[in-house]
Amino acid sequence: MRVLVCGSNYGATYIRALAASQDNVRLAGILSTGSARSMAYAHQAQVPHYTDVDSIPDGSIDIACVAVPGETGNQLSLALLSKGIHVLCEHPIGTAQMNKAFAVAKEYGRLFQVNAHFADLLAPQAFYNGLSVAKHMGPPLHFDLAVNLRTLYSSLDIVGRALGSLADIQVIAPPATGDSPPMFASLLLVSPTLHISLFCQNFASAADDGTATLLNHRCSATFAHGNLLLAETNGPVIWFPSPVSMPIQQWRNYLPVDMNQIDAHALQQQRDHANRTVINQMVAAIHGQAQTAHQQPTHQQPTHQQPEYLLALASVWEQVLQALQPAFDQETA
Repeated sequence: MRVLVCGSNYGATYIRALAASQDNVRLAGILSTGSARSMAYAHQAQVPHYTDVDSIPDGSIDIACVAVPGETGNQLSLALLSKGIHVLCEHPIGTAQMNKAFAVAKEYGRLFQVNAHFADLLAPQAFYNGLSVAKHMGPPLHFDLAVNLRTLYSSLDIVGRALGSLADIQVIAPPATGDSPPMFASLLLVSPTLHISLFCQNFASAADDGTATLLNHRCSATFAHGNLLLAETNGPVIWFPSPVSMPIQQWRNYLPVDMNQIDAHALQQQRDHANRTVINQMVAAIHGQAQTAHQQPTHQQPTHQQPEYLLALASVWEQVLQALQPAFDQETA
């Protein structure tokens, strides 16, 4: 599979991921506005550099990874789909833009997927494994989320994947107090079967440099027989069994994932691996679509890439942002 990377800022992680890929998936081009950084990446990888979709030769690209924020990225996704190229788009993306992308993807028989990224890292995957084990004794009764504005979408995706869906979620916000949004805000997300408490750092730095980031991804699931905690994006993941669920002399807390010290390089490797994972999942879906052409493409995709799931996720994200009314909006993660 020949992959085009659009954008070389966050897109650099896709370039690294493809450079390290040992599968039948390779970097086949870079599309950007023509920055020196993008040109250097293309030269180093010995692949073509494009500045517009029309200049891409027909039939030369199978998948495009669109890591360009805002309306520019939305329009780029539509143009690539119209050219017959499958699109993997970086999060976040709203419902209106997503509906347009799904419509164009259907018209041209291509896949449109969204990469929310963080659920594919090692610690969230260990959290899911812990959930799977804990569910054998009973269902989760409540989830708690602690996030910031930039990680809101991906954190909702972490919970959405745990639940299998975010459909029928109602966002309940407390009455507004004061003339400006609070620095920290609490909301309740309610479905017919579950409550989710959401605590959000409701401010961000003017520059997208992480200097004002106090919370990223913290998620806990409460069961009648214990609590499972994803302490942060990179763990640890801890299981606290309820003292009443076992004899007191047997009570222990457990670490479903053994988190050794992690440095910036190791974290970068994890994130590149997560992007390789989602690209390979799209390749598998494309192959499945080709083998069963009489079926709808969505039948071959993971649940978290089904249009119904992605539209529900985007809808909840938009509802929460509206309820938070942050003073500083962020376009992309």
